[in-house]
Amino acid sequence: MSKLRRHLMSGAGVASALTGLLLYAASPASAARAEAETVASGSYVDWAGSMYFESYGDHFGVCDNKADGAGVIGYWKVGASGTEHSIYDGNGYGNCEYESHNVSETSYVYIQVCLRDDGDVKESTCSAWERQYAGSPL
Repeated sequence: MSKLRRHLMSGAGVASALTGLLLYAASPASAARAEAETVASGSYVDWAGSMYFESYGDHFGVCDNKADGAGVIGYWKVGASGTEHSIYDGNGYGNCEYESHNVSETSYVYIQVCLRDDGDVKESTCSAWERQYAGSPL
């Protein structure tokens, strides 16, 4: 192998490694995520609805994962005794509703998800409250 070819290959390897490192450093690797899924009850199956909170950008999402005729309602609050807010997805199977809210980075966010059918929240399908620190885990 010629010196020029070795040099070019070495340079390409260094450039590739640096590009990967820059992409890693620029990504939201410090984002923390909490997820909650509905539980089975009666004719409703596990994971028919889901909700997440992502600390990087304070993003919330509620998704309908099953074609069961029920919508999905997610609840969130800042702090264990904070005011409850809700996000509803009644657009059918395979759809999600997304929202972003400014949450203090020194707080904990709590999320819970339930199925809602004909306006009635099916309490027996509700997940447990999941907790996630809103700030960076680093």
